[in-house]
Amino acid sequence: MHLLHLSWDEVQGLTEKVASKISSSGFDPDIVVAVSRGGFDPARIICDQLGKRRLASIQVESYDGMNRSREPVVVLPVNAEVKGLKVLIVDDVSDSGASLSKAKQHVSEKGAFQVKVVTLHIKPWSKFIPDYYAESTDKWVVYPWELKESLLEVAKSIRLEEKDQSTVVKKLIGLGFTQYDIDKYLL
Repeated sequence: MHLLHLSWDEVQGLTEKVASKISSSGFDPDIVVAVSRGGFDPARIICDQLGKRRLASIQVESYDGMNRSREPVVVLPVNAEVKGLKVLIVDDVSDSGASLSKAKQHVSEKGAFQVKVVTLHIKPWSKFIPDYYAESTDKWVVYPWELKESLLEVAKSIRLEEKDQSTVVKKLIGLGFTQYDIDKYLL
């Protein structure tokens, strides 16, 4: 298991990087749509960087923790009128790409004039290539907005093989989690 831990400053930098790519491309969205839940924070930063005030959301689910569990389903449709608009969909990562593909399809079916997608990260195996992304990685990304959730999921996975709590803690530290976060969220 390989993890990529990101700080808020690193997320800010990645988001500024993709916002610059969007600006340079000439795409000027009328509205930004965050994919819930991972897209909320990057979408807000992108709105700031692009000078956009209209921010909506959509929720697509296909994961159960760190494991893909089913085909993606739109559980909360886009919560704004997008008909005739240029829409920028934002998420944190394109892993398989299935959720992003579903989100783009949903927004297009709502009558959007043009739909583009941006992520902070893309996995090499993703079948959906966003229009814009900051970096490619084959690691599981631990974003600062999901630190507790990630730590608990990784600990659960380790506990399938290790029952000794001190060994679990050592493995978590070896994977980049801090003792402070382990004490705060796990112990």
